[in-house]
This record gives sequence, structure tokens and C-alpha cells, in this order.
Amino acid sequence: MLPIMILGVALVLLTATAGCTGTNSPVVKTILPSTITVPVSVVPTTTAQLTLTSTPDPFPHALTLKQVFPFGNGSVASEGTVYRYWINETYHWLDNLDNHYYTAPEQPMPGYKYLFIFVRMENIGTTRVWYPPATIIAVHYNGNTYWPDSSHYLPDKATDEKDTPVLIQEVQYFQKLDGSEYVEDFGYSHGTHPDFLYPGASNALDGYIIYIVPDSLSANDTYVDIPFNDQDRGIWKLA
Repeated sequence: MLPIMILGVALVLLTATAGCTGTNSPVVKTILPSTITVPVSVVPTTTAQLTLTSTPDPFPHALTLKQVFPFGNGSVASEGTVYRYWINETYHWLDNLDNHYYTAPEQPMPGYKYLFIFVRMENIGTTRVWYPPATIIAVHYNGNTYWPDSSHYLPDKATDEKDTPVLIQEVQYFQKLDGSEYVEDFGYSHGTHPDFLYPGASNALDGYIIYIVPDSLSANDTYVDIPFNDQDRGIWKLA
């Protein structure tokens, strides 16, 4: 029995040794690295909403062209209005001293042009009343204020001649608001410059005032500002 047991043990050892020293390549196991999950903090994004707003109207209650503004009351009750405008790069005016037309400077300044505003005032009371001269009637545009062109030739400069209207070729056939006559410089009546506004439609003052304004001026954003007295102020939008 002993020889047989020794032989069995030998066979077992031989079989085990052959499994390790044979020509077959050893089995290699590849261990894949484990995936590590890192928690990520998600920061919520805020979507900005763009709101487009228009520029607020500086004079939301401005009157429209030809709309009448009452000023004064009782015996000096009166009315005023802005009823027309005209824009151009230049104009031609008649000098009543030599009876020749002269051209106003084209493009009075780089980037500027001429604006004519037509104004009418009438005293509907019974007593003469002071009226605002052209020099205090302002034009507002794009946050800026413009005053009448002081270089414009006026009838009262001809002190040694009989006062006559200074005609401007481009607008000389524009009629006054009531259609009775042709327009002239505001504050003048047939070339004369009255100090007061007298009662009656025939004494109404109706004419144009000239301004030098930027080329960019748009009637939709332009206002005429007339201080009639300490209490009454009218503002008109051109369009």
C-alpha cells in the first residue's frame, strides 16, 4: 500500500509542476480602473431681458399746429398759435434799399440749416395788450434751445427809408392764417413794428421767425415755446 500512495503523490506533484512550466503563456488579468464620480455643483444662470424704452416726450401736453392758445383775460383776452413751418438750407431776401435779392449763407454753419416758424396772435378783447417779441420765442430740439437768427435783415434797419416788408423769395406768397395777406416778419405789419397788439382781427400779427438749427432736426421732435406773459405759456409740436 505504501508504494502505491507514494506513486499517487508523485503523479499529483508532477501534474502541478507541468501546469507551471509549460510553453503556454500565463494568464494575465487586466484590472480596469474604477470610475470616480465627482459631484458637480450646478450654478443657475439668469437670463437678462432687454427692455427697449423710447425717449420720454419733454412736452407731453404740447399743442398741435393751428391749435389756439388763449392768453390774458377780460379786456385784454387774446389768442396765439403756431400754424406752419418751413425748412431749407438757404433763402433769398429782398433789400428794400437797393431792390435786389440777396442769398442768405448756404449752410449757415457746417451741419446747420434754416427753420421758419409761422406765428399768429390776435387780441380778442377791447384794450391793447403787450405781446411777446420774436426774440423770446424759442425752439427746443433734442435737449437744446435755439433762438431767432439775429443776423436776419428786418424792415426797421432801413431807418432812412419808409418801412416796407422785407420779402423772402421762397415764402413771399405764403398767406397769413386767415388768408387775407401775404406773410412778413412776425411782429411787423406792412413793414411797421407796433409796440402793442390792438383789438380786432385786422390788427393781428402774423408772420415768420427764422432760426438756425441742426441738419438733424426733425419736426417730430421739435417744439416752439412762446411765453405770452408771466402766467401763460404755450408750447407747440411741429409734427
